[in-house]
Order: sequence, then C-alpha cells, then structure tokens
Amino acid sequence: MLLAAAGMFASARTITVQTQSVSPCLDTEVSTNVVLHGERTDTRKLDVHFQFEGTPTNSLEVAFGRDANTNGVLDVAEIETVYGWRAGRYFIENVRAWERHEAPAHANAADGVIDIHLENDPAFVPKRFTATCGGEPAFAQFAARPPPWLFRADWTHARVTRRGKGVPSEWVRCDIGYTSFVMKFR
Repeated sequence: MLLAAAGMFASARTITVQTQSVSPCLDTEVSTNVVLHGERTDTRKLDVHFQFEGTPTNSLEVAFGRDANTNGVLDVAEIETVYGWRAGRYFIENVRAWERHEAPAHANAADGVIDIHLENDPAFVPKRFTATCGGEPAFAQFAARPPPWLFRADWTHARVTRRGKGVPSEWVRCDIGYTSFVMKFR
C-alpha cells in the first residue's frame, strides 16, 4: 500500500547586527556584510527592525541583494533595495531604478525605530508590506500593491552601513521566514 502525505512546515532565521565600531570622523562609514542564506529561494517573509539614535548627520541603512560574483560581499553593483535613515529622514531606495522614497522624521525620531514587514505569496511575489518609522505608519503607497523590488526571495546577502560619529547604540535585526514543501511516501 502506498500512502502519500504532504505538508507545509515553516522555518526561520534571525540575524542581528549589533553596534558597529564608532567612526573616527563624521564622513566615514562602517559596514558589515551578512549572509542571509545560500541558495534558498523559498523565503516567505522578511521582518527588519532598526533601532538607532536619529540625528540629522547620522545614517543607518541595510542594503539587500544577490551576491552574483560569490565573493561573500554585497558589492555596490549587486544592491537592489536599501531601507534606512539618512540625513534626518527615513527612506526606501530602489537602487536599480534610481528611485528613492522618503518619509519625514517625527517628533520622536531621536529614538529612531524602523519596523518593516514584507510577505510573499505562494509564487514568491510580494503580497504584503507594512512599515512604521518612529512609531508612525510610513510608506503607505506600497501597502496595497508592493512592487517586486521591495522584496526578493533570491536575495542572498545584506549589508548594514552606518555613517556618522558617536552613535553607539544602533542595531539591526532581520527575521527571515521560509516555507518548504515536504512529501513523504510509505
């Protein structure tokens, strides 16, 4: 007798980039490259949480893309999407299209928090996007119909970059959820 059972299971990965070293000058940057996953393409959700001190002169951002040349570093030419805080404003960039979307800083921006939630449908096309910046809803133009550049299941790397001086308390956390299909035969 042959019995087939199929099921879905979910797995997840959490990546946290803690405070990076302090830049010696105002115009220098510190970057950390992070491997999201190797060759997985079943990413179903991505949650990104930033916490930082928001000043007009500092910057904290996370760039996502695919490490096409497999050197372990997300090079500038491989970046697709960037989320973050720069020059006193929250932003999202579609790097390939040279497109930047900004949300104004709110009264509580000094205690900067950005929360981004992205979800893919079963065909791994973006279906849900929500963002809050400084505790306020932001980037509502993407909520109803998220463009594909906001989230790609085949991203392999992220690069967290901080610019500015004397900003010792920032951190970024990425939670990645995967869904896989399992089939067992008996």
